[in-house]
Amino acid sequence: MRLKERIYCIEGVWDWGDREVEPSVEPILHLLRGLDLWDYVRRDCATTDEFKHYVQGEWWKRCRPGSILYIASHGDKGSVSLSGDHFLDLGQVATFLEPIGCEGRLVHFGGCNVLNHKGKVVDFIKRTGASAVSGYGTEIAWTDQEFAPAVALELLFFSSISSQDISSTHVGMRRRLLTTAEGLGKRFPDCEFGLYIKGAHPSYRPEGRIWRKGKPI
Repeated sequence: MRLKERIYCIEGVWDWGDREVEPSVEPILHLLRGLDLWDYVRRDCATTDEFKHYVQGEWWKRCRPGSILYIASHGDKGSVSLSGDHFLDLGQVATFLEPIGCEGRLVHFGGCNVLNHKGKVVDFIKRTGASAVSGYGTEIAWTDQEFAPAVALELLFFSSISSQDISSTHVGMRRRLLTTAEGLGKRFPDCEFGLYIKGAHPSYRPEGRIWRKGKPI
């Protein structure tokens, strides 16, 4: 039995060092569920083996098209860090996802700089079949007051697309998703929010411009 559309969150170990209680994105997810916008499943993840288990297991397989895979972790240019200094390149992430894939689903990376490598993101979409990939092209730290807009951005992003058919290949539907990303990019420029869309559709890059076939429009 497939689960309805939902956010499937895999959250790494933040490990800020000076905190008795580590932060978590779960309050955002809990609020979205309380507003009846998204249901969610969340898993703590600290190792490569755990990540592989969570994206190749029944929970992700049962999330129907229209769902979101939310990878909440530290990040770097074209990679994610589940804990400490151990980074997973987007190519490795794609390898783990390939058996089930992300067809008809959106993948959102909540870590710093993950989208700051166009080639790896494009390759990730080709290999996983994701409808779109979103995330940030700069340093963000949503637990600090200075970067609080990142919290608001994610809440608004997930809220705005709750009624959109992420799995649709219709140009109009993809355009609405793009318009949402463009609006958030302009509203929160310091976050360098970006969205890459599968296929020939234009994408909203972290640089703050809409691109089609490699050229700004």
